[in-house]
Amino acid sequence: MKETIHLTSLRLPLFLTRLSIVAFMLPWQLMRFSKPESINGIAQKYYKFSMPEIGSTITGVLMMALLFAFLIGFKKRVSYGLVALLHGIGTLMTVPNLIPGLEGYNQLFLAAIPAFMAMVLLYCLRNEDTLLSVDN
Repeated sequence: MKETIHLTSLRLPLFLTRLSIVAFMLPWQLMRFSKPESINGIAQKYYKFSMPEIGSTITGVLMMALLFAFLIGFKKRVSYGLVALLHGIGTLMTVPNLIPGLEGYNQLFLAAIPAFMAMVLLYCLRNEDTLLSVDN
């Protein structure tokens, strides 16, 4: 009985975590459409490759589809896993910006770490994340 109550009490916090991750990632995806030249600058600076405007648009469409699947809890193993994996890779690419004392250190980049941990936690608890989720 306690186990059922415990799992039921996770539904709202897991849903709110899912919403907060979407809110965290959405501005970056919208920027792919509104400011594709900025995406190219970010790609060159942090990921060491050039992103043409069409590439920004294509990845924007794909990422928006992924975020929508994530938001509605569709194919959780895949959508939650990809969101965490892609964010984790992006975070690793910015490690010099995460370490105090290094030239590129930027305190704002530290927000990526708890966001990534929330994504990993949500992936691990994806079967309990059932509130407003299409995959129950």
